[in-house]
Amino acid sequence: MPNNETKVVILAGGKGTRFHPFSFVIPKPLMPIGQDPILLHLINQFKRDQFKNFIVSTGYQAELVMAYFGNGQKFDANIEYFHEDHPLGTAGPLSLIASQFEDDEYFFLVNGDVYTELSFKKMKDFAIDNSLDIVVGCVEKIEKSSFGVLEIDSSKIKGIIEKPESKFSISSGIYVLNGRAASQIPFNEFFTMPDLINAYLKKGLSVGAYMISDFWMGIENVENLDEVLKRTERIKNG
Repeated sequence: MPNNETKVVILAGGKGTRFHPFSFVIPKPLMPIGQDPILLHLINQFKRDQFKNFIVSTGYQAELVMAYFGNGQKFDANIEYFHEDHPLGTAGPLSLIASQFEDDEYFFLVNGDVYTELSFKKMKDFAIDNSLDIVVGCVEKIEKSSFGVLEIDSSKIKGIIEKPESKFSISSGIYVLNGRAASQIPFNEFFTMPDLINAYLKKGLSVGAYMISDFWMGIENVENLDEVLKRTERIKNG
């Protein structure tokens, strides 16, 4: 399926509790990064790779999100909506629109609070080229201990490592799924992507990891928002 026909499902129904008191007035997807809201930056990044068909899952303050984006025409995109009456997790919302996907169709599922400079085309191609049922966009994180770590053997200190670092991979909140995945999700029940991935792994189905080396940030709080704003300003100013 060409990129301009590929569907992009964006989860934009969260309450943004970490943005209180601002999110009492403005829903998280509309929080501004400079002049444009978080969700528009995400849509524009997809459009750079010719993805223009968006299905937005709404919840909290849905009417404001829909009023801003409309049908997407003014942003040169096609935008449809569906509504979560109660929280459904990161995979549960797909059960409400499962009929929109063919079994062999690949589509994106993305958290609406993500800012990234990832090539979505390359990620989709990775899923297709490797015949994967689910691809998880992964980001490598380094966590540095604030303490020295002791090596102890039989009550004797053998050494000390000063503030060691640990590397681990986390989910970026960006997924490529095969259409049949949506039919595996319980209808209108809380169900997460880890639930779906674990179900696939138990069945011996293929789940791939796509390492993201481009800039990525989950905008979970005001500090993250400020960091992304500074980056976009640096890019804009050359």
